[in-house]
Amino acid sequence: MDGKTHGRKTGTLIGLAALGFVALATSAMAMGSMPSGSTADNCDNADGALSDASFVITMKPSAGDRVESGFEVKGCSRTFESNANWRLVARNGTEIARGNTQGGGVDGPGPFAFSVTYTADQPQIGHLEVFKEDVSDGEGFPLGLTVLPLILKP
Repeated sequence: MDGKTHGRKTGTLIGLAALGFVALATSAMAMGSMPSGSTADNCDNADGALSDASFVITMKPSAGDRVESGFEVKGCSRTFESNANWRLVARNGTEIARGNTQGGGVDGPGPFAFSVTYTADQPQIGHLEVFKEDVSDGEGFPLGLTVLPLILKP
């Protein structure tokens, strides 16, 4: 067998193995044996990973979702004074909505939820940022931040 034939066979086997893994993972997710995402109510700290961390995790909507004014946002956070900020930015970089919400704080992680009302004159790609402010002047951990690209409907 020459090197070209061997390389094609190896590449084909690797490709088939990858497809098999994707099919297996998709099947397992459908049967519920692999996590396929979380809800805002899933702020438990069973594994201890969220114990001392400051973070903001947005779980709904998902990146790429089509949203209309008044859409709901859900997530989990642990921030200074339990405050998480958010802003919605249009395609041209203009901020079209902003606000804040309450999540978890010094006592541990907690869920947050809020709705976003905005005005857009045409369908466009924008992004939602949900974040915590840095009160440590850069001395703490990196900022907790979720940035979701969304399709904004007028």
